[in-house]
Amino acid sequence: MAGRRVHAAIDTIDYVISEHLGIHRNDLRALNLLEEGPLSPRSIGDRIGLTSGSVTALLDRLEKAGFVERRPSKTDRRSIEVEITPHRHAEIGALYRQCADILMQTFGEQQGDQLRASADVLSTFATAMEQVAVALAV
Repeated sequence: MAGRRVHAAIDTIDYVISEHLGIHRNDLRALNLLEEGPLSPRSIGDRIGLTSGSVTALLDRLEKAGFVERRPSKTDRRSIEVEITPHRHAEIGALYRQCADILMQTFGEQQGDQLRASADVLSTFATAMEQVAVALAV
């Protein structure tokens, strides 16, 4: 039940942030992937589970709204990379910083070993959920 509550809370946060930004949920998922750096459209589609046509529509929406830019790939001149625009990246970061601030307030009262134990539990939970995702995908 605790795992479901965590999932539901994260899902709600994603919903609120996507609504605040005026974008679709899959658009936010793509933007979250792009925070790690530029990606090819194919990579975005593979990681979100979208067809190439759906990825094109997603990128068209995000580009029109000023969230992303498409640029020629630095490693493969036949392909393009997608990256978040700096001003929109800052806007998204500010929203997630609000989440981080609340988490820090909540867990900030914990000290040393207790804080490490909480981080270990969350990390173990994340690993287990990743394993569940792989098992369900088979």
